[in-house]
Amino acid sequence: MNVETILENFKKQQILSVDEIFSIRTDDTLRAELVEHFRTHRDRPFALALLNKFIELREDLKNEISINDLMLASFILGKHGKVEDCLKVWEAKRVDFDTYCGVDIQLVPFAGVNETIAFLETQNDTEAKAALKYVTACADGGDFDELEDYYNDTPWWI
Repeated sequence: MNVETILENFKKQQILSVDEIFSIRTDDTLRAELVEHFRTHRDRPFALALLNKFIELREDLKNEISINDLMLASFILGKHGKVEDCLKVWEAKRVDFDTYCGVDIQLVPFAGVNETIAFLETQNDTEAKAALKYVTACADGGDFDELEDYYNDTPWWI
């Protein structure tokens, strides 16, 4: 299975098959190819579908969706630069205690730290307020000082 086949199938069916999810989760070469593909190509519906599927599967304890799977999907979504998607990445980080500890906070402000904080300040829901508090504390602590490198380098978790 390759990136083009997965994306073509998604465009036709608007879902990710069990086989495609398995391949994305287990094939390191495919994972690296996805990252490289989304550095220059945009397909936000696919990126959202992938992250939503991984969140859904992670919430069901029968599945073995890893933190690295969530980070891959979050990274791909982040490459689209839509600041409002920071809340979807925050949702992935907050699936459970392990994801809260393990999903890199650098994935949340992919559209820029100041832009993310400004966006979160306009949101009134509880999760957005929690994200704002966390992101602001991380910004003050220097966690985002090398954010550009984080998004330009090949992620360590591929």
